[in-house]
Amino acid sequence: MDILGNRVHPMVQMLFSNKDAVFQGVICPCTQPEVFPWFEEHKDALQHLTWPAQSPDLDVIEPLWSVLESRVRSRFLPPSSLKQLKDVLHEVWYSFPIGNVQNLHKSIPRRVQTVLQANGGPTPY
Repeated sequence: MDILGNRVHPMVQMLFSNKDAVFQGVICPCTQPEVFPWFEEHKDALQHLTWPAQSPDLDVIEPLWSVLESRVRSRFLPPSSLKQLKDVLHEVWYSFPIGNVQNLHKSIPRRVQTVLQANGGPTPY
């Protein structure tokens, strides 16, 4: 996996030189056959948070993706080129109020508690 070996791993080593980085994501041989061997080979360099494939999505980035998509789609004139799309995505992404992002981050304990109360079943998240 070039993206993992050439981009993700060096960035993690630079940002977390004390090796306290934890990768969160589904890594199983049945769904990601290319990724699984890479993580197995580098398990000493990068911790992995076990994340079941059918788990509720607690990733706080998902609501931001949703807002990003709706704001881009609501444009009167949609982007007509890759460059325009990139520019619009940057504009919308950087216009998110930091307070909204912080509130999503603060919601993690509530999200986890909701999943626990639902015994891993459906939640509003």
